[in-house]
Amino acid sequence: MTQEKTKAVRWGILGCAGVAGAVIVPGIRLSRNGVAAAVASRTMEKARVFAEKFEIPVAYGSYQELLSDPSIEAVYIPLPNSLHKEWTIRAAESSKHVLCEKPLASNAGEAQEMVDACASHGVMLMEAFAHRFHPHNVLARKLVDEGRIGRVLGYTAVHSSARPASENIRLSKQLGGGVLEDKGCYCLDTARFILGTEPVSVFAAVKFGESGVDERVTALLEFPNDAKAYFDTSFLLGEGTYQQGYEVLGESGRIVAPFGFTQVDTYRRGEIIDTRVYITDKSNHVEVIDFKGVHQWQLEVEYFADRILSHEQISFPAEDGLLNMRVMDAIYRSAREVRAVPVDTSRAPVASRSTARVSR
Repeated sequence: MTQEKTKAVRWGILGCAGVAGAVIVPGIRLSRNGVAAAVASRTMEKARVFAEKFEIPVAYGSYQELLSDPSIEAVYIPLPNSLHKEWTIRAAESSKHVLCEKPLASNAGEAQEMVDACASHGVMLMEAFAHRFHPHNVLARKLVDEGRIGRVLGYTAVHSSARPASENIRLSKQLGGGVLEDKGCYCLDTARFILGTEPVSVFAAVKFGESGVDERVTALLEFPNDAKAYFDTSFLLGEGTYQQGYEVLGESGRIVAPFGFTQVDTYRRGEIIDTRVYITDKSNHVEVIDFKGVHQWQLEVEYFADRILSHEQISFPAEDGLLNMRVMDAIYRSAREVRAVPVDTSRAPVASRSTARVSR
C-alpha cells in the first residue's frame, strides 16, 4: 500500500511497541493525511526490523535522533507509562506535536508538566483514546445530548481480560503498569465523554496482585445532577477471555454499546468488524443500530493530522488527559483511605491551555 499523499503529516513513531505495529502504523497508512515517515527504538536493529516490516523509510537507533529530524511533524508515543512524561516533554522541546498512548502519564502531577511543556512550546498533545472517534460512541454521546433517554441516572462499564504474562509491562510497577492504567482508564474516560461533565467524587476498591500493581479496580463515581457511574476492570478473567462494553441508563431509556472500547479483531488480526448499539425506550422497545466497520485508530490519527494541517484546536486537548489523571489519582487515594474522596475538576488557567501553534 502506497503512502504517497498530496497533503500529509509526517509521523515519527517513538518505540516499537505492539500497539504501534498492530493498529497505529496501519491506521496512519490507511489515513488520507498521514505518512509513517520514521521509527525509533533503543537499538538500531529493532528499529530496522520494524521499519522493514511496515515499509517505514527511516529508522533511528535512539528516540532523540528521531526528535532531531526536522522533517517529522508529529510523534506517536507508545512507550511504557513511566516514560510518557519524559518523551512528551522532549518532543515538545523539539517542536513535535504529540499523540501519547493512554494513560497520559503515571499521575496528575506528571500530566500537568506535560500540559505545560506542550503549551509553552506551542504544540498539541492528545491522549490516544481511539474509541472516542468510533461512530457508535459518537452516536451514544449525541443521543444523550439530545435527551433521547431522558436525564442520565447511571453509567456502568466493564473492561477486563485474563492476567498478562508475568514479564508483560502491564504487570511492572516500575514501568507504571496496572489494570486501571491499561483498561479501566477506558471506562473512566468514556463516562466523562458520554455524560459530558466531570465527576465530583469517587469511592473505589483496589486489589493488588503479587506483581505489586493493581489487578482489579472497582469504582463508583458521583457526577453532577445525581448521576452515578460504576465500572469494574480486572486481569482476573479466564485464559483467552476478554470482556468490554458500557450501558447508559436514563429516566426514559438506555443505551448499550457492547463493543464500546476497542475492536479486538482489528487489533489482533487487522480485521475490520461491524458493530452495533442497542437503544431501549420507556416502553422497553429495543432499537438496534448497526455500524459498518471502521478502523478507529485510522479515524484518530486522521483527526489529529487534520488539526495540524488546518491550524485548529483539538476537541480533546491535553487538559482532558490531565483531568482523567486526576480522577485516577482520586481512585487510588479512595482505595487507600477507604472512603469517598473529592475529585479536582478545575481546568488549567487560560495561560497554560494547549493553544498550539500547529505549524512550523
